[in-house]
Amino acid sequence: MTLPQASGQPLVSIIIANYNYGRFLGEAIQSALDQTYPAVEVLLVDDGSTDDSLEVASRYPIQVHARNHDGVSATRNFGAAQSRGEFLLFLDADDRYEPRTVATLLAALRAAPASVAYAYCQQQCFGDEDHIYASKVFTPKALISGPFVNICSLIRREAFEALGGWDPTWRNGLEDYELWVRMLHHGWHGMLVPEPLHLYRRHGRSLNDEANRRLVQLRWRLRLTYPGLFWRKLLQHPFDALVQWFRQGRSCRRHGPSD
Repeated sequence: MTLPQASGQPLVSIIIANYNYGRFLGEAIQSALDQTYPAVEVLLVDDGSTDDSLEVASRYPIQVHARNHDGVSATRNFGAAQSRGEFLLFLDADDRYEPRTVATLLAALRAAPASVAYAYCQQQCFGDEDHIYASKVFTPKALISGPFVNICSLIRREAFEALGGWDPTWRNGLEDYELWVRMLHHGWHGMLVPEPLHLYRRHGRSLNDEANRRLVQLRWRLRLTYPGLFWRKLLQHPFDALVQWFRQGRSCRRHGPSD
């Protein structure tokens, strides 16, 4: 089900990917429905859950799609394919959005140059932790240095579709960082909205924690995939680049953004 679209306003699709998070799912869905921006549709894509997720989702006026377990990237891509919005916003089923998230990110992105493919925000951690992860201002140099853009990024559909969406072969974390790097490789940039609009739940161990354990391997995979971005810096200043990569790897293991 789609909420009524306000005349003359672009439709934003919020796509919630879920796997066995029925205990949190209602909060995520309600936060998507509570957006102050009126032209929003909400889609839930369930990735083969074995808990009560589908029963929880059925209580809300949203689109619900059930799939076999295929990983978060394939799940998000399926949701994007089913959606109609000019802009896409992805939400993990254990997280929430502030009510002004869509309105604030959309206003910033519509005012930005066409080369800016996405607008992202800061991240408020809650649950087992209580602090703000303050993302950096976007520059190509900063993005190449390490991940800092979280999943709460409003993306232009044209850019997302031009690059084929999320890469489903990235199943062990950093799939969002891979997408931002791939966008940069094709000339697309991002922009920071310096407000904590994404509420990121910290609870136990997650795929993000597993990704931090594999951080070195995952980042080397990126460097080999996009050598034109990563190796230029290494060739120009090899010692400085290696020292910086080592320090950033340790920092990301301690404080990395959501993946």
